[in-house]
Amino acid sequence: MLVSKFKANAVVTATVAGVMDAVRLCLLVGMLALCMGVSVAQADSSQIGFVDIPYLIDKAPQALEAEQRLEAEFAPRQAELERQRSQLNLLSNQLLDVSADLSESERSQLDIQARSLERRIKRSEQDFREELNIQKNNEFKQVRVLVLEAIARFGKQNDYDLIVSDGVLFAAKRIDVTERILEGLMKDFSRLQSSN
Repeated sequence: MLVSKFKANAVVTATVAGVMDAVRLCLLVGMLALCMGVSVAQADSSQIGFVDIPYLIDKAPQALEAEQRLEAEFAPRQAELERQRSQLNLLSNQLLDVSADLSESERSQLDIQARSLERRIKRSEQDFREELNIQKNNEFKQVRVLVLEAIARFGKQNDYDLIVSDGVLFAAKRIDVTERILEGLMKDFSRLQSSN
């Protein structure tokens, strides 16, 4: 008897929950239809734009300058790694040269030096890559912030209601504002360069 009352209460509860879900769904659909009607009515006065952020980040002079700065900063370490690799090649060639009259102890010493240098090079390369990636990420973050600020500034200055980016499957050229924003980034960069 207790089990059947429990089942009956469960059925009533499930039915009430189902009705509430249906009511919520109807309200949601109604609100969506109402919003769509309003947005269609206002569509003539809205200004929408599209921007290709990866393109802007690649082409912005700020990004190109950051890349040059990183290359200059890491060039000495890159050159040192190249020098060590050349040294390792010389040691390896000496070990492989059959015509060289090396005693067993000399050959063993060369082998130890080559292995030690190879380990040092691997550690240095790993440290180099890690530090370069950290610096690149920091520079990329700064450029990304500049690009996003330029997009927001462009939108406000040109009375855009919406500027979209990622996830767009199609954007007509007439709403693509990427090049116009890139021009603004170039002007900002020129102003900054002339003030320094």
